[in-house]
Amino acid sequence: MTQPKVSRVAPPELVAWARSGRIRVPQFQRSYRWDSEDAERLFDSIFRGYPIGNLLMWRKPAPAAEISLGELRLKAPERSDALWVVDGQQRLTSLIGALTASEETVDRRFRIFFDLRDKKFLSAPHSKQPADHWLPVWVAGDNRRLLAWQRERNWLTDEDFDRCDAVATAIRTYEIPMYEIEGDDEQALREIFDRMNTFGKTLKRAEIFQALHSAPLDVQPSDLEALRERLRALEFGDFTSQILMQSVMALRGGKVDRDFRQEFKDDEDLHSAFSATEKALRLVVEFLKADARIPHMRLLPYALFVPVLARFTHLFGRPQGRATELLRRWVWRGSAIGAAPQGNTVALRRNASAIEDDPVASAGRLLGLLPPGGEQWQPDLAQTALNRAQAKINVLGLLSAHPVLLINVRDAEENLHAAGTRIERTRLLTELLDTGTSPLFPVVESPDRTIGNRIVHPGFSVSAAAQLLPSATPETRRSHCVDDGCMELLTQGRLDDFLRRRSELVRKVIADHVQSMALWGFSDGPEPESLFSDHLWGVPDAT
Repeated sequence: MTQPKVSRVAPPELVAWARSGRIRVPQFQRSYRWDSEDAERLFDSIFRGYPIGNLLMWRKPAPAAEISLGELRLKAPERSDALWVVDGQQRLTSLIGALTASEETVDRRFRIFFDLRDKKFLSAPHSKQPADHWLPVWVAGDNRRLLAWQRERNWLTDEDFDRCDAVATAIRTYEIPMYEIEGDDEQALREIFDRMNTFGKTLKRAEIFQALHSAPLDVQPSDLEALRERLRALEFGDFTSQILMQSVMALRGGKVDRDFRQEFKDDEDLHSAFSATEKALRLVVEFLKADARIPHMRLLPYALFVPVLARFTHLFGRPQGRATELLRRWVWRGSAIGAAPQGNTVALRRNASAIEDDPVASAGRLLGLLPPGGEQWQPDLAQTALNRAQAKINVLGLLSAHPVLLINVRDAEENLHAAGTRIERTRLLTELLDTGTSPLFPVVESPDRTIGNRIVHPGFSVSAAAQLLPSATPETRRSHCVDDGCMELLTQGRLDDFLRRRSELVRKVIADHVQSMALWGFSDGPEPESLFSDHLWGVPDAT
């Protein structure tokens, strides 16, 4: 059996290897599974000097390729001494992703900061301006950038400087044990892998060794399937090939329904287009999750929102200020009253062509393309199947009440989520939607199939909700649109009256949520100070 080479490697050395193309990561079905809390704990462990586990690498040749690792994108040369990651990919991706990130990084899992006031690591979405006393780890890992960051903050105290130095020193000097196998002794790799303890969420051995043999490396997207695969890491659900093609074409301008197969001049043109589309769609997902409050593709009422927003983020970056507000209204008004009254192809073409020149004016033109009406819109409680836009709105309305778990539930990775935990803060909702399972379950045994007899919750028996609700706290019950009056009727066994009362509560929750997002009756113009500019809103003719 081959004796592994054992060494210790510091994070900066790993970053240098990654930048040179020496580190290669096999392509997995879901290659990066950590969330932002995992990344925070990783850096906290490094700061405290706690063990974070080992790295197991397979040293063997690697071809020249465009690769991606965390936020790092590069054209890697052919390497005879490449290190293929067998165990430790989650830690490695988090480390390199965070240490090579920047202010423009979208993925929250790589936007890691050290709070100099509270003395803890935290993450922040791209939409949130970090506090001035949050030290980015990508700054702490680079002495020159750290000095510049400190010079810009003349209010830093001696204690602040000491904390900066402590974080920087920990990142630069922390040593990670690394086991390196060279040659073709795969049996040694398997035995070492089985015996090593890993930190965080692990990948199955079968996944890893299959990927080492079947997929060359984690490359830049060069086809629709590769692009879809990379976007799965956003945990927003699958993007269909049609949505991806429409997004690529929307970025490039012109008719979005032209022949995709004849679009690209050469491979470089294709790679550039797919890379730009990935970046744009990452921003779209962040906007939909954080601003439009739509957590998953299966809950997005109309797919055409995605390519139109992709064009917007490609031209203007992530929506900011007034543009954010107007785009949120466009998404929600279009969801409620229909975003494509002329048909999807015509609507997509017209909406995409409305985006040009100025972000606020573009958002205003999108609103102008929606059909009139909407102020009197009311939910259709009969809709519960997620192939209907109104059903998706109903689920989003229920989620706006922040429903909590009625029982302890384990997710697919065996993490336990306690009763009382808000469902949208766990992976349970995403897991249900990813697998095509309905997130809706009956409250009571009844022929009533409307949303008035449904809650958002992982599955249990039909009668379980009625059995669990009486023992729940009032706050828990209210999170599922069940008030004291409902409970009195349920206790008395008056199920029809219970459902009528709850249906009215649900109707109000959904309607109020849609109005808070769509804001019918409010001015859709630009901010008052911008009225003195020369911008005029007009909807360009679609060609």
